[in-house]
Amino acid sequence: MEQRGIYVTGLAPAAEAELLTSLRDLRLARVDEAPARGEDAARTPLAVVGLNGNADGAFATVARLAASGARVAVVGPAKDPDLILRSMRAGAREYAVAGDAARLQQAVRSLARPDGAVAAGQVLAIFPAKGGMGATTLAANVAADLVRGGDRTCLVDLDLQLGDVNAFLDVHGGYTITDVVANMRRLDRDLLDASVQAHRSGVHVLAQEERLEEAEHLDAAAVEKLIGFLRQHYQHLVLDGLRGFDERSLAALDAADRVVLVVTQEVPAVRNAQRCVELFRKLGYSDAKLAIVVNRCLRASNITPEVIAETLGVPVTATVANDFVSASRAVQRGSTVMEEAPRSALARDVSALARKLSGADQDRRRPGMLRRMFARR
Repeated sequence: MEQRGIYVTGLAPAAEAELLTSLRDLRLARVDEAPARGEDAARTPLAVVGLNGNADGAFATVARLAASGARVAVVGPAKDPDLILRSMRAGAREYAVAGDAARLQQAVRSLARPDGAVAAGQVLAIFPAKGGMGATTLAANVAADLVRGGDRTCLVDLDLQLGDVNAFLDVHGGYTITDVVANMRRLDRDLLDASVQAHRSGVHVLAQEERLEEAEHLDAAAVEKLIGFLRQHYQHLVLDGLRGFDERSLAALDAADRVVLVVTQEVPAVRNAQRCVELFRKLGYSDAKLAIVVNRCLRASNITPEVIAETLGVPVTATVANDFVSASRAVQRGSTVMEEAPRSALARDVSALARKLSGADQDRRRPGMLRRMFARR
């Protein structure tokens, strides 16, 4: 990989050093002079400008850099809509808040991508074989574990009438799904973050809340556009609230990279799961798109994971321990299982499931120490 230059100004020395260290894999060489028009712009396509005291001067620098062809990220003191808008008008492509090392690193990585190379996030659709499978508990806790791994994650409740996600995590207010759909053209990442509620675990939560009368305007095409928009801003989308095969659910399932079919060791659940697998195949989904998860798994059951795999004709991806006490306590407190029972078999299994679904088990190049460092908010 050819070494590229990066111009940094207005950052505290420690923040600058931390940023450059975290981006070693991009082979960015620190340059001392701002690029001018022409050849220098090609040599130094990336720049980071801190709004350190003299904002007017900093914005003038942003404008000069952008005019030279450089891709600029601005680091401001707060998530101030006026500063964000002013930065974008000056020519910046990204905005981060001082002290948020993970966001700044992500911003520079975004700048380093060639134009047109959009890093689309992964979409996981959690689909229960029948009601009462614990799908929402799994969705919320898998999302939280993905955040613990350092990835921006949004949990979307697509049950627009009777969704449970907000109640499970005790998160209320902020933009609804229909708000985001209506404002997609003007929402950049920072405005999206300021508008969508976040759980203390770091998971962003998007639901319809009480504004049910607006849900009828959200059709399958709107769901498809919503998912396409959100996956440009999050590394993972976890879709909950899918309870059947209506048009909106089918739009979500079609858009998903993985469909997580949740089943328990009960005859009606296994029979429903079998029917679901047959229908997924008719829809053209490959077996590789399906992830079969046996929730509330009991070793003493005669309906073993092996029996379920044989019945469905699809391997079981993971099993999740039965721990009603820990799961129930987490829901009652608006917490995650990792918060309430971090050493439990349930927390261990959810974490293993999240790694499998995200591909982290196969990706040996992920920097574990740095990911954990930058996951801390």
